[in-house]
Amino acid sequence: MQACRYALEVVAKHPIYLLVYVGFLSLMGLFITSGVYPPATSAGYESAEVPFAVIDRDQSDLSRSVAAFLEERGTSVEVADEARACQDAVATGLVDYLLIVPAGFEEGYLAAARDGGDGPHLETVFSFQSMAATLVDTQVNQYLGLVRAAAVLEPDASPEVLVAQAEASAQKEPRIEEVSVPGAAVGSEAFVFYLMWSAYPLTVAVVVSVGILMGAFNRTEVRRRVAVSSTSGLGLGLQKAAAGFVVALLVWAVIMGIGLVAFGYSAFTLAPADLACVLAVELVFVLIPLAIAFLLGQLGCGESVSNTVGNITGMVLTFLGGTWISLDLMPEAVRVVATFTPVYWLGEGLRAAVGDATGSAAEGVALAVGVLLLFAAAIFVTALVVGRMRATSDDAGGNAAAAVPR
Repeated sequence: MQACRYALEVVAKHPIYLLVYVGFLSLMGLFITSGVYPPATSAGYESAEVPFAVIDRDQSDLSRSVAAFLEERGTSVEVADEARACQDAVATGLVDYLLIVPAGFEEGYLAAARDGGDGPHLETVFSFQSMAATLVDTQVNQYLGLVRAAAVLEPDASPEVLVAQAEASAQKEPRIEEVSVPGAAVGSEAFVFYLMWSAYPLTVAVVVSVGILMGAFNRTEVRRRVAVSSTSGLGLGLQKAAAGFVVALLVWAVIMGIGLVAFGYSAFTLAPADLACVLAVELVFVLIPLAIAFLLGQLGCGESVSNTVGNITGMVLTFLGGTWISLDLMPEAVRVVATFTPVYWLGEGLRAAVGDATGSAAEGVALAVGVLLLFAAAIFVTALVVGRMRATSDDAGGNAAAAVPR
């Protein structure tokens, strides 16, 4: 196992790549996921208390009922019925919502409701610092709509009766019922999003780290020592493969560990078997950047090439997989191309594991894992063919170009 130990030492001598590609990018994914899926709070719903003022120039039952309706949803502030006072109240933030009821509003509003006309309108002023005032204005218009409906249904009713009916209707609360999608793990979205993002740091970290590992054995002096050693070509290849798999497994474990710690509230909404499937799908995906790194090693690529290929490949694959932008927003041609990329099938496998996919979850996971294994196998076989051709070429692949300082 001397070659395997040497390969791991090569990776250990380049810690900057692991710090940047595993640590920094994972933390970036953590912050992005937290922004998209913030953790739910248990404080419950609290209605915003909006400071408001009512300038009642009508002094009718309807205008007083509107003021009473507002008092249940905010804090009443006294403002003089003067243009300067109204402007100062809103501009200084004394009130967020100013409502002016014009004279004759009740009579004109009820008459228009019964005749089918538009009727008079309330004058409203909002503070630019509060969006809650817009919601309050919507609620006031809904309340007036209840009065209008009562006036249409009972044309001969007095304003007092109409206001009482509207107030009774406004006090009724709708029946709320939570509906869960059958088979779907509600609350797991944050962890799944983090796993999709993790395809990028997994790809670049494994390609670069294992690529450097493989490149170290392409040095001319190393190849010469290997040629005169008792280690067979098969044995050396197995030791390099073992070292590469260890590095890939460590990268996967660290990135998954960060996700489980940061988004445990989301991950542990999954059943243990489903969580194991999710992590297993992500582990199978790691075989693809591992195969790419092996291909770069067979080509004799050096450190700079591994960095370039790892970053570009990771960005392109995650983009086409729908990590950066949802595939639903992309053109049809891009969606078709995306189905031929591994990150797309990573997403299919994750969605099947958490129960968001149609059909059998086991079949969906098995299909995604099978496609990912085919991707890895195709790249690995290509690497073997390239390595064989390079080893039997006249110039033996130009090992000096892949020299890595040790």
